[in-house]
Amino acid sequence: MINSVPITTPDIPILITSTASSSTSSSAPATTSSERRITPSWTLAQLKVKLEPITGIAPSNQRLILRLPDQDGEIPLEASDEDRKQVGSWRLVAYAEIKVLPIHPISLPIPTLNSSSTADDASAPSATMDPSTYATLPNTVLAYKKTHQIGRFDPDAPRKLSAKVEGMWAQVRAADLQLSQRCHLLHQPTRRGTIRSITPIPELPGPEGAPWIGIEMDEPWGRNDGSVAVPAAVEEGDEEKEKEKDKGETKRYFQCRPNFGVFVRPERVVVGDFEVLGGLEGEEGENELEEL
Repeated sequence: MINSVPITTPDIPILITSTASSSTSSSAPATTSSERRITPSWTLAQLKVKLEPITGIAPSNQRLILRLPDQDGEIPLEASDEDRKQVGSWRLVAYAEIKVLPIHPISLPIPTLNSSSTADDASAPSATMDPSTYATLPNTVLAYKKTHQIGRFDPDAPRKLSAKVEGMWAQVRAADLQLSQRCHLLHQPTRRGTIRSITPIPELPGPEGAPWIGIEMDEPWGRNDGSVAVPAAVEEGDEEKEKEKDKGETKRYFQCRPNFGVFVRPERVVVGDFEVLGGLEGEEGENELEEL
């Protein structure tokens, strides 16, 4: 059903990710990641046009997948009439992820097999490409960003990034966010907790030095125990280490039970004198949830 009622919700910060141009699978690891503000009144067609400079994928070749921060499932963003369907028709929440995939793989030159090799020959040359070679190729995401001065190729990027980070810290000061304050998540008044950390987290995506608010939730709505995974350095082609990289070290920012911790941006936090939910007692919330 086409939504014909204009949506006037304020802009929403969304994490935009995309995969390598040769991969069409939603399970493929993201090769680019950036934080953008999405206007819910945009049509799906408008959103795709705006995503092209970020991902290098043409609007007609984009397949969009929405991932909500509190759910494991995927929601396809598609419509029969993309020029009328507004993106606010879907449940967009702050710091959800929109993954941009190519419908059809974008071909890049790869080494040619010699006459004595076959596709099944283990000795056949690899199709991997040296980064320095990729940097010289035309018609790639990297070349597009260089030509249009996008991201790190924007001469004014350092100043813009610094202003963005300062703006986030200004939100912390304006909301008077402090440790041990009671709070709930924006637009989710029943998801309450206590602020346990206010600090940059280099292991999470986003501008370097920008604040993340660590919250110990009253109930198990979180995604961690107050720690985050430290990305392991994996050499390209090392399949065994690639499989083990998600089992590496973690860095702790506060202590809580598994699935009671969450990290969010300042704009998602509402502080106040909120009662503890879930039958927890005490400031540290050490007692177990009451059985129903």
